[in-house]
Amino acid sequence: MSKGTLKIVEGDATEPQTTHDKEVVIIPHVCNNLGGWGAGFVVALSKKWPEPEKVYREYCENNKAFPILGKVCYAKMSNFLVVANMIAQNGYQEAVINPVPIKYKALAEAMAGVAAFVDYISGQTKNPIVIHCPKFGSDLAGGDWNFILELIRELWLEAGIDVVVYEWVG
Repeated sequence: MSKGTLKIVEGDATEPQTTHDKEVVIIPHVCNNLGGWGAGFVVALSKKWPEPEKVYREYCENNKAFPILGKVCYAKMSNFLVVANMIAQNGYQEAVINPVPIKYKALAEAMAGVAAFVDYISGQTKNPIVIHCPKFGSDLAGGDWNFILELIRELWLEAGIDVVVYEWVG
């Protein structure tokens, strides 16, 4: 299997810059494990589509009794667009109590889940499947983008998945 390619572009991950008219776009991003949605990239998601928030909140509500860090809930917008809510942030960022709420083990598990999802849908379509994502986990979740980029290389690019990372310039 050939390795995937990585492109880093300026722009908005909710406006994927596709290279093929039938490209299947997966937009993964990081969510917390408390059901909270209202800051960071999710604000842009909700302005564009209500489904990712609805799916995420229902997932959190229905799984209150279970640990959900490392899980992914998917919101299908169309046959060519899916948002992957990766639950990899433990609570909210707070300067003293929780300065780095990202949990790398949970992030790696969620990213592996996204890779498995891409593998599954690749058996369902002949269209190219590309991950288009923001620099997830490195803003409000407090993660180290260089480390997250290494996870992208190991878990997605090594699996042959093409990735476009969007650097927001706003």
